[in-house]
Amino acid sequence: MKKLAVLLSTAMAINAFAVPVFAGEESDIQYSASDFYYVEANGEQIRLSNKRKEGFLKTDNLYFRDLDKDGELDIYEDWRLDLETRVQDLISQMTDEEKAGTLVFSCIFGSNGSTVTDLANDVEERSNVSVHGIPYVDDPETCLYSTDTVVEVSGTKVVPMAYQIQEAKVTTFIGALTGNPKDQLGLFNSIQGIAEESRLGIPAVFSGDRSYNTWGGMIDMPHYAFGIAHNEELLYNLVSEYSKESAALGYHQVFHGYGNEIGSFYGDNPNYIAKMSAIETKAYQDNGWSAHSKHFIARGGRNAYVNAKSPANLLDSWMVGWKTVVDAGTHYIMTNNNEGITPGVQGYMDKDTYDILRKDLGYNGVVCLDWPLDINKLMEMTGVTSDGVDISTLSVEERYAMILNAGVDMFSCVGPVLGDDLSKYSEDIKWRAFPDVITEAVKEGLVTQEDLNEHVARVLRNKFELGIFEDPYSDWEEAVALIGSEEYQKEPFAVLNNNDINLARRSEITEMEEQLMVESTILLKNENNILPLANDTKVYVDGTTEEIKESDMQALGLYGTVVATMEEADVCVLHVTIIDDNYYYMVEDAQAAGKPIVLVFEGTVDTEPGLEEVENSDAILMQTYSNTPDHGSSVGSFYRYAAPEVTASMLFGEKEPMGSTVYETAYDADAYTLSWGELQNDIGVDAQTRLYMAMMAKKNPTIDMPNNLGDVLWTTNYGMSYHNPAAIELSLLTVPQTVIDVEATSKRGINLGKAAAIANQKAGVPFEICFVAQNNGGDGHVTVQVMDGDKIAAEKFVALDQDQFRVITVALTLEAGEHTITVGDMSETIIVE
Repeated sequence: MKKLAVLLSTAMAINAFAVPVFAGEESDIQYSASDFYYVEANGEQIRLSNKRKEGFLKTDNLYFRDLDKDGELDIYEDWRLDLETRVQDLISQMTDEEKAGTLVFSCIFGSNGSTVTDLANDVEERSNVSVHGIPYVDDPETCLYSTDTVVEVSGTKVVPMAYQIQEAKVTTFIGALTGNPKDQLGLFNSIQGIAEESRLGIPAVFSGDRSYNTWGGMIDMPHYAFGIAHNEELLYNLVSEYSKESAALGYHQVFHGYGNEIGSFYGDNPNYIAKMSAIETKAYQDNGWSAHSKHFIARGGRNAYVNAKSPANLLDSWMVGWKTVVDAGTHYIMTNNNEGITPGVQGYMDKDTYDILRKDLGYNGVVCLDWPLDINKLMEMTGVTSDGVDISTLSVEERYAMILNAGVDMFSCVGPVLGDDLSKYSEDIKWRAFPDVITEAVKEGLVTQEDLNEHVARVLRNKFELGIFEDPYSDWEEAVALIGSEEYQKEPFAVLNNNDINLARRSEITEMEEQLMVESTILLKNENNILPLANDTKVYVDGTTEEIKESDMQALGLYGTVVATMEEADVCVLHVTIIDDNYYYMVEDAQAAGKPIVLVFEGTVDTEPGLEEVENSDAILMQTYSNTPDHGSSVGSFYRYAAPEVTASMLFGEKEPMGSTVYETAYDADAYTLSWGELQNDIGVDAQTRLYMAMMAKKNPTIDMPNNLGDVLWTTNYGMSYHNPAAIELSLLTVPQTVIDVEATSKRGINLGKAAAIANQKAGVPFEICFVAQNNGGDGHVTVQVMDGDKIAAEKFVALDQDQFRVITVALTLEAGEHTITVGDMSETIIVE
């Protein structure tokens, strides 16, 4: 026996040598219809699963997996030992080639996104087709078991799994699969079987961009909706259920959260970002999944870090969210493909950037490159690091070493290439990684063996924590009992649309999603309380697409009367996903018919209604629920927004929209452009106020920044309700004044030289008046008229949160003469010369 007896504690001393278990010997070893063998958990015994029945060992009446197939119980195979002891034993047995392969994060079949399934071409016929338990692919045997670097299948270049695992030693993969749940599970099991046959039997980890991929490529998690809903309990509960289902199918991690970036799903308030990101991370990891938080420091949302970085350099504001996900224990963190904190240096090559993560935040999990590392672009990288290294002079080995030494652990790619011939990058398939370059960097002393081992240890720790060294296979009967309705459990059927999904899955998932649809819908405008509509309302319906229009007509017809022409209607409901020519035609026609407009707008992180939509519409309902699959193929005919029946129930008052904004909305594009992407609530403020806010944020990154300082269409946390109307008061009308000298003499004739302020302006020159709007009720709005005598000089839409006050400015341009300016019951006189 190997070193086991030396390392085991007295309480766990070995009483007998490990004995290989041969086929037919043990009744404890059971066969799964998903084509693997398993030992059920019982007392001290934990659950084990293996492709080969003879792959089990038995000692002390307990079973273990014989991962290296030598008939003896190795330390890393002994699930009774602590994690770190097992990790270090495994590393001690690994070659440098196996270590390098462990640091490559590849893709199933070399597909960055959905794996090679062909459901999109004929989903009805092929959605349940599988070959050897894997989703329909052409020539699955070759795609799985060929050891060639690249094979061509039906005109598509594929990187076979046996090559990746057994030759290149890669064991971590993107697997955003498209297909039904049973086929996804079957494919993962097939790949785990290939991993089991490798020298040390290191299991594979499968990841992807979809937080909810039970129904692969059909629907996904509506991320932005959770930010708008502000419901912490719902976020945790629904993400927990998504995670349980994904883990049951064989997924191990997800490329989320993403909301920890400023400008993403949770807005730009660092405190709210931190709270919601921690909940999301915990929901993944409490339920058998690893979070793979992205992208350090920030890549997407409204603003990448490199673009959002302001003259104030509010780095600490970004770290508020990142610290919470680190503290929540996120297992992985993904880099971004932009500049780091050192000007001109790619972030993932910048040790100063990743020292923040590793040293300042204390993160010791896995750091992985964003997808995919382009070797050509890597070789074109330039810049000078803070310690004077000129990147343009470095070899490929030096560049790989710089990435590892900066604090990154894993190299992203669609497939590995053995050797260091970079020309294969262009000859075979794009976006390859070169594990032999890692081993060469170690040989040249560019990366120490100690550091290499620690990079590998981080990856292996996660695999051990997931429990897949013991139980890598998934059983369909167990999985479908979790994910499926009673009907689907009895006989799985093709899922082609939203109704099919709701019939196939657990009703509690549908119920929670419908709750989220309501809570992520924002009532932005409701002039004259046009909403909710009365049940006998005659409604004309139109939309961006025929699908939206027809779906809304059917749903709205359950409450009101859907009419064929605008002239017959009491109200026009226009449901749009984009402001385009078709939208303007709809608005023009409704206005020509003299009909009020209810606008249902599908909002996203960076798409929202603006001032023009406010002026055109009597009511605006912004929905933010979108189930569009992230990355890869989409299949079937799936409605991507809040269910039409839920939208209809809100329009007619059966349900009440409950969402509120996480971003301010500018009156115009200029105000947005002038704002600083990393500074919250600064849209529409003047330069002096912005600098004051920035200094407050620098001194205290978690400051509760006021949201009433800017001149905006809607502030953050805004969302009206039907039953809590606004009560807005106007006060403190102020007009611009000019200081002039006024001659004054005392009783003795002494010139006192006093100054006085008068309200005067130049004719034809714009100027601003201001006043205070105070809301003593619920969130709501008012259109303020500024009167010049008996004429309307200007109008302004003013929206306020509950109990909020704002200083409102209105621009005027007047002709010469004396003018009486009136706002509400306030008046001021101004002389225009």
